[in-house]
Amino acid sequence: MKKLLMALGIWVLGAVSVGAQPLGPGASIAQIRFPAPHLAEDAATLGVKPGGFFTVKDLGADLVLLEVIGVYCPQCHKQAPGYNSLYGRLQKGKTKGRVAMFAVAAGGTDLEVAQARESMYRFPVVSDPNYVAHKALGEPLTPYTIVCRADGTIVWAHLGVVEDVSELYARIRDLLP
Repeated sequence: MKKLLMALGIWVLGAVSVGAQPLGPGASIAQIRFPAPHLAEDAATLGVKPGGFFTVKDLGADLVLLEVIGVYCPQCHKQAPGYNSLYGRLQKGKTKGRVAMFAVAAGGTDLEVAQARESMYRFPVVSDPNYVAHKALGEPLTPYTIVCRADGTIVWAHLGVVEDVSELYARIRDLLP
């Protein structure tokens, strides 16, 4: 049994180490096409047409905060209240109209995203049922947060729950031109 557990552990570590690496600071997500939100209010909030695709450049913001989530991810659920608060703060003062924020639901269908939006998220969420955007982002574990400039250049990335949302808000304010 001990040898089996050791072999399993080595296999898991090997699988993790040879997997894709999530995109991080300095990389660009400018060419990634995200599916427009199927919820009309989310599409309107982002300023994109429902049923199509968009890039971060299409959002017309100085900065974009993108969170990669799993609709059934317990850590994503844990982070949701803080990010809902952050979203509200970004809609005011110096950041209003200058920072776009949305989540990509890796593997999430339109129905699952609608349920997540109704019960948990107060900011736009896009479906990615076939993991297309997730793969283009380097297949990060969730939650994974990216902040990029309007040209798509990633300036900050974080894997896991962001414990101090006020610190992230201050970082975003400092990154604004």
